[in-house]
Amino acid sequence: MTKDTKPSAEEVARWESIKQDMLDRADIIANFDDEEREAVKELRWLSMSLAEDVHYLMHFSFRNVVNFCANAKKLDDEYGWSASECKDKREIGRLSMKLCELLGDEASDNMIMTLEEAKEFHTVYFNLRQLENTKPNKYQMERFAEHGITWEGEVDEH
Repeated sequence: MTKDTKPSAEEVARWESIKQDMLDRADIIANFDDEEREAVKELRWLSMSLAEDVHYLMHFSFRNVVNFCANAKKLDDEYGWSASECKDKREIGRLSMKLCELLGDEASDNMIMTLEEAKEFHTVYFNLRQLENTKPNKYQMERFAEHGITWEGEVDEH
């Protein structure tokens, strides 16, 4: 331990919860089939690209918009992400589908996507990155050790 005082029960419970969340996410990802895994990967990169377009106030690439919607709809239609029992998948699915609807409305001039709505591409990206966060980093490993928590899996070396 790097601290001289014993961690509180609340601190230990917090770090146990962080560990369990990582293990739960690893189980979720392990159950993806190849097509779902590919759709998740594509949606992550497309949401990042669209988020960058928003950040730099650039026009969206038509191809990125079409592919974002195609992958979001695939995850929703074929894998039920918007209605998933998994909170992370449900939030990603619902937000992705909301953005697809706004993009469709924008294309037909029925509605304008606000800047705040467009910033939600970053949220989709962040949530997908969080879902993929299944290995503790060096800092988290130090905190686990401080709180008497062991980790048996892989570690992110950052």
